[in-house]
Amino acid sequence: MSDAKDERAYQQLGRLRSTLREREARLEELERRLSALETSTAVQFGRLVAGAARDPKRGKRLPRELYRLWRKRNAPVPGGGSASGGGVQPDRVDRPENRLLVAGPCEGLIVAGVLAPGTAALLGEHATVVPLYPHDGAIVLDRADVDMLVVDAAAGEPGGPWAYLGVPGMYDRDLALHELRRIATSRKLPTVLWGQAPPATLASLPWDATATAPGRLAELLEPAR
Repeated sequence: MSDAKDERAYQQLGRLRSTLREREARLEELERRLSALETSTAVQFGRLVAGAARDPKRGKRLPRELYRLWRKRNAPVPGGGSASGGGVQPDRVDRPENRLLVAGPCEGLIVAGVLAPGTAALLGEHATVVPLYPHDGAIVLDRADVDMLVVDAAAGEPGGPWAYLGVPGMYDRDLALHELRRIATSRKLPTVLWGQAPPATLASLPWDATATAPGRLAELLEPAR
């Protein structure tokens, strides 16, 4: 009996250590993003629009200023770079503010996903993938221009950002997923369960569709297009 308790305690300790390592990595990523935020297109975009709203005279120059901002969106960000070359690149063309700067910068299917790394790579060959993470997924999904929410049955595998999703007792993961589903429902985005043999905790939830092939995702939107 004591051996069984020790084994359960050891498993729980392993899960807690994995969660701690993941959160430390996320914290480092957020710190890098904060250091780059001041010079990002998002902040400059907001300042231009806010300035034009306060001063109608500046509104006449707004289209030209926005165009200039878009032209230099890929310029190197000074300072705060990572020595390993894995620095943050905050000014990607699929950010929401860039969708306002340029008409139709992203074409085709856009998927917001709770995904295992392998699934994200697979879907990335057929669609634009907006990855969602437990710490900021709700904010991203609430603002991103996407066509659907896809939840991967393998997302809860150890080592990924959603490690232990679907494992009883990991309430923080369940709550984060519940909030994503709520936002998707409020935005009338289809919710799709991806993959075979999902955990019972995921399979028991209501889904608009299930899929195991990328072509199935495009089919779900055909009647609405």
